[in-house]
Amino acid sequence: MNQNRLYDITEVCTMLGTTSRTLRFYEEKGLIQSTTEGISSRRKYTDDQLFHIKNVLILRALGLSIRSIVELQNQETDLKNAVLSKRAEIYAHIDSRIQEINLINEALSAIESGKDIFNHDWQHSPEVKSNEKEIARICTDAILLNDSDTLYRYLSPRLAEYMPKDVFTTVRKDTMFPLGSFVEIDKTVIDEKYKNQIFYFIKFSKLGLKITFVFHGGQIDGLWLGYYDIKTR
Repeated sequence: MNQNRLYDITEVCTMLGTTSRTLRFYEEKGLIQSTTEGISSRRKYTDDQLFHIKNVLILRALGLSIRSIVELQNQETDLKNAVLSKRAEIYAHIDSRIQEINLINEALSAIESGKDIFNHDWQHSPEVKSNEKEIARICTDAILLNDSDTLYRYLSPRLAEYMPKDVFTTVRKDTMFPLGSFVEIDKTVIDEKYKNQIFYFIKFSKLGLKITFVFHGGQIDGLWLGYYDIKTR
């Protein structure tokens, strides 16, 4: 790039795949700056400003809020902590959605058995049975060994339909890629509130793999693969 050149806002939007409205909004929030030339009030950008806009767009693509980016710019936090905070926020959201799925499954079971879901007596969180603990162990091994045939024998028809084998194989491959080499099964945890959930924490050399199993009617009705920081456990 020519260090003496100014880039018009329309040109910048085309180059970076964004909109002039977005750039104006970011400037109003103090995330980026622009340059005006002569009597024209039309926004233009230097090479340094263009580079800064690229960085802001990357951070926004990662899901960081305007406030988080401002804190980064003001050096009130660092990049790693900002990204870790966003990841924790996403994990919390996933946990919340899992709880919603559990509640929906309970409601469906109550409706199918003729119960009145407007009577709170239908709500319950069944304890994980010993055979379900064994199923979780078998399926954890199957996931680690990429044995989808064994895994799918224990999935509910609803989950198997929602998550075909080829989809699971792709998700597993993408999830396992950054983990490094296997170290050990770190911990097995049964959720204190939703006792039909089992978490397997598996330690790898670079990162930890968290497998969430949700049981319903003796079958796995929910399955999630996520990460945890092995340094904090």
